[in-house]
Amino acid sequence: MWQVPCASTGMGIHTYLEFSRWHQMTEWWHWMLLILICCAIVGYVSWLYRRDCVELRTGVAASMLLLRGLAFAGVLVTFLGLEQHGERQLTRDSRVILLFDTSLSMGIHDASQPDTLSRNRLQQVVDGLMQSDLIQDLRRLHHVIAYRFDQTPTPVELASLPKLAKQNDTSLDTVSAADQLAAVLPQIRAWFVASLVLFASGLCLSLVYALSRSPAASAAWWLFAGVCLLMGSLIAGATVHLQQPGVLLGHLIGRDVPLEVNVPTNYSSDGDEARRPEPVTGVDWIAELKPLGSETRLGEALRYLVDKERGGAVAGLIVFTDGNSNAGLKPETAANLAKSISIPLFAVGLGSEKRPVNVRISDLQVPPRVFPGDAFTVSGFLQSSGLAGRMIAVQLLAAADGLGDDLANAEVIDERRVRLKDDELVPVKFEVTPSSPGRYVYQMKLAAAPEDQNSQDDRKQSIVRVVERNNRVLLIAGGPTREYRFVRNMLFRDRHTSTHVWLQTGLPGISQEADDVLPEFPDLPDDLFAYDTILAFDIDWTRLNQHQVELLERWVGEKAGGLVLVAGVVHTPYWTSLTNDDARWSTIRALHPVVFYGESSAAFHLSQAGSEHAWPLDFTRDGQSAEFLWLDETAKSSELAWRAFEGVYGFFATKQAKPGAQVYARFSDPSVGSTGELPVYFAGHFYGAGRVFYMASGEMWRLRAVDEKYFEQFYTKLIRYVSQGRLLRDSSRGLLMVGKERCLLGDAIVVRAVLSDSQHRPLSDKTVPARVRSPDGRRQELSLQAAPLEMSQAGTFSGQFTTAMEGDYRIELPVPNTQDNELLVREVRVRLPDLEVGRPQRNDSTLKQLTQTTGGTYYVGMDTVTPPHSKSPLVGAILPQDQVTLIPGAADKRFDQVLMTWLLTLICFALCLEWLLRRLHRLA
Repeated sequence: MWQVPCASTGMGIHTYLEFSRWHQMTEWWHWMLLILICCAIVGYVSWLYRRDCVELRTGVAASMLLLRGLAFAGVLVTFLGLEQHGERQLTRDSRVILLFDTSLSMGIHDASQPDTLSRNRLQQVVDGLMQSDLIQDLRRLHHVIAYRFDQTPTPVELASLPKLAKQNDTSLDTVSAADQLAAVLPQIRAWFVASLVLFASGLCLSLVYALSRSPAASAAWWLFAGVCLLMGSLIAGATVHLQQPGVLLGHLIGRDVPLEVNVPTNYSSDGDEARRPEPVTGVDWIAELKPLGSETRLGEALRYLVDKERGGAVAGLIVFTDGNSNAGLKPETAANLAKSISIPLFAVGLGSEKRPVNVRISDLQVPPRVFPGDAFTVSGFLQSSGLAGRMIAVQLLAAADGLGDDLANAEVIDERRVRLKDDELVPVKFEVTPSSPGRYVYQMKLAAAPEDQNSQDDRKQSIVRVVERNNRVLLIAGGPTREYRFVRNMLFRDRHTSTHVWLQTGLPGISQEADDVLPEFPDLPDDLFAYDTILAFDIDWTRLNQHQVELLERWVGEKAGGLVLVAGVVHTPYWTSLTNDDARWSTIRALHPVVFYGESSAAFHLSQAGSEHAWPLDFTRDGQSAEFLWLDETAKSSELAWRAFEGVYGFFATKQAKPGAQVYARFSDPSVGSTGELPVYFAGHFYGAGRVFYMASGEMWRLRAVDEKYFEQFYTKLIRYVSQGRLLRDSSRGLLMVGKERCLLGDAIVVRAVLSDSQHRPLSDKTVPARVRSPDGRRQELSLQAAPLEMSQAGTFSGQFTTAMEGDYRIELPVPNTQDNELLVREVRVRLPDLEVGRPQRNDSTLKQLTQTTGGTYYVGMDTVTPPHSKSPLVGAILPQDQVTLIPGAADKRFDQVLMTWLLTLICFALCLEWLLRRLHRLA
């Protein structure tokens, strides 16, 4: 492709000329044929003029030959298709990526730091960003993009900060193209005048020859000179006009005519406006950078960003972390990938390189509810580093009524001496027997160790409620399944549980291991409302009339009843396929925390799923932190117990969990997931004041194959969990509940309250104020909003908060308009995951390897990259990598029109002038 570069239009568009016929003539014989035709035409014209001009003077013959040659050149240019194209030069700004580690280990206060009590690792990063010009200095050379990462494989983008424009940057077109064209208008006028002078001069010379009677041969060259001047003036005028087709005759003679800017048709005049950075609001680094992640997936975050920026203008990637990657891809793999595409990694290491000398109480476990005279165990777990082999004294303190902020009246009830082991949890257990009902707070406290660098984690406390009355449980079963029989026998042996059963297939007078056998579902409110928990094993809901279903809904929603729903293969597929013409089915479906498939026969078969092999349960994060699903005393030992469980064979398939419901476990067979997600097996939700728990099949009896106590532990904790709303009431006017009482740092805690007024009618307020006390003693307001009536019972209020600190949170809700200022209280225990605290020191080896592999630099501490009185070394170490891209445009149609006009003018003028000369010299 033959091209001739032209000048820029002044709008970031560079123009060039090319012959379009070049694209069509792709074979060698095309060019050979064109050359032969041109040679034939030139040869014929030369022979013809040599014969015709034998008797003419040489100057006259040269003039006519010149005119015919110019006409042929115009035809040849027309055939070749001379076009003008625009070529825009786009510059993609160099990019720098900031990657911030927001895992829980970044919230550690390093004892070796002088400000350990004021700033954790991530707070040091935030302070460095806010108190320095690091971001602004980087933005002067690069486009800065900030991400955060923790346990998710994909980092989250926080901000995109465009490159700052220089004050003298002419690429932003502060002067319009029309103004630029007006600036060169005088030069165009000068060329126009020069062309007119040439034309007039040529015309005069031609007239002088025509009027001359001199026989001298030199006079013929006046004609040749005149012809050259005439044709040169046309070519000069065409050249100037083609460069600026927007200039019209009116502009040249001084008339006030609007200028038309010559922009290629495939570009708009405001194309460069997209390059101007938009105003950027300040980033709230304090709100965006909080240590909440339970894992550190450094390798996966790096790989995601490297893959995303592959082929881009990335000058460097800066990661702010302690280097402790404890899940997912290895960082070294991502570093090798970054090296292969020349992306340097720069690391800023946070934290201390030394392992802290510390002993802490990592967890304290007590049952939320016990009975008077029953012994229970207070279990604590000690975690130490650098103190292996040391003996330490552990005390247990107790005080009545745990509503105060301290344990001023607490007394030491027991003491143990324990030998510490590094990198291993050391259990400490105390046996306690409460003598009277009430509310008690128990605190485990460590004796002071001189080497301990952090004494704030040397004590933990928790509240136990001692209640008198037994738990009243109603068992309902559609048939005598194994699950029903094992649960019935277990509860019948529990002296703190009163068990009533309704076996729907039982005949009158049937004998059951229970305190009472019911012939039908309770029909009176007083009879039903006396129960704390109902366990329904694949029951036939058609045996309940409309009144009984409404009573059940009131019992759950208003009286805080605990309902456990176990699906089965006999009755559940039938009633879930019935239409909603009967109001009973819509009410029963509303009680479930899952959405069923529907009312068609296809849905009937789709809902029944099973396997020939057992599949273990896949617990979600909510399930792992739900203490009522623990089969042992600790989360780790419970996880091992669930792993030893072979699994379940079948389940009743549902579409999905309802919005707001919590999924605790899923059926792990990947072949039965219809939506790309594993089917729900355990799920639960709040329904008004009560809790509802759903199981997709009744196969927990298989836990007995691992250990019989696991089965009893499972149902005992489950029953106490769903019924605690009734058993732990603090007031007759209201009930306060939390989504989970034990959780990991960073979890969102749902708070729900059911309140009534002084007339015991549902409270009609829009909001009620509550308070949340964090482990450091600070209080924050929590506004509970009234729940929509279509989604919950009247008088129900809900809200949520996010845990940002390890320890005990306490939610306090004053009951509105009570004379004695009744206070509803719930506690939430927040703990750090073992992955994030097992290795708290800075991992220098990993971070050095990342930077050395990719050609970057490793910096230790924020002070090294944000020096107080000088520019950050990162700014000089990361060189700009701007990418320049040339984007060709389509042919300029206005240029084509002007060019064709001038070519036709040139051809016609040359042929006419030649014809005139031939007539004057009497040639045929």
